Amino acid sequence: MDSLRNILVLMEPSAEAQPAFDAAMVLARRLGSRLELLVGEFQDLHAAYFDPMTATLQEFHDDVMAGHRAALERYVQAAAAQGVSALSEALWGTPFHEIVLARVAATRPELVVKHSAYHNRIERTLFTGSDWHLIRDCPVPLLLVKDPNRMAGARILACVDPMHAHDKPASLDRQLLARGATLAEALGGELHSLNVCAIPSPIGVVGDAYVASAAMPPDAEWIDRARESYRQLMAGRDLPRERVHFRIGVAAREIVAAAREIDTGIVLMGAVSRRRLERWFVGSTAETVLDRLPCNVWVEKPQTQA
Repeated sequence: MDSLRNILVLMEPSAEAQPAFDAAMVLARRLGSRLELLVGEFQDLHAAYFDPMTATLQEFHDDVMAGHRAALERYVQAAAAQGVSALSEALWGTPFHEIVLARVAATRPELVVKHSAYHNRIERTLFTGSDWHLIRDCPVPLLLVKDPNRMAGARILACVDPMHAHDKPASLDRQLLARGATLAEALGGELHSLNVCAIPSPIGVVGDAYVASAAMPPDAEWIDRARESYRQLMAGRDLPRERVHFRIGVAAREIVAAAREIDTGIVLMGAVSRRRLERWFVGSTAETVLDRLPCNVWVEKPQTQA
């Protein structure tokens, strides 16, 4: 398990609050990480939308980027005041996720941190297209921040699937538990694990077509096998029984329910996504979970994909 030496923080242009920075600072102070602050500005941003208009498009571009760099420098200085080393970069381009992926390839951070807004009233997270592209394609772990105040001292829920119902690598469950243990120790939190013996969804997919399927509960033999696989996964781990949770039901629904009941601050989930069918899985089942969780979400990727 890597030590999170370098963390790439995706800053929001011209925003007064920067939840991703706040969450990354909690990690950096406790893990000794260095931060890289990145602002990506939309390349089609046009001077005509601003008053007064600048004399030339180049002057407009220069003014916008100078403002971003000045704002980033203030955050670099704020990090330094708390003993955290940080550097910054402002880039002009589109789409945003491609800017981020190119930066990840160039600087090789161990974690990417991004803010995702959660609205209690409608119980939905406003995930953008860039969020989903990063969930699917970012080769390193991704922390989606909804509440930076729920990082330190948080209950951490690692969602594992020892039966590998979705063809995850077997090593990913161990990776999730190791990451959870590391974060719990560093953040002064409490690690929990969750395995859902899943009832199939009544909607399936074949190629690009959605088809109805029978939502049959798993039989007793399957449940016994799931319990035994989970027991073997957790054997030898220093985790009290009351923090080892086993549920039967629809995976997305049970994960959200468990996170609420435990009052989780961070949910750890694994993602594998390269081929088209895998993309559907991440964009459908995970979407049902991620946009309803009221807490921070850590998406772990198999180390072999990094």
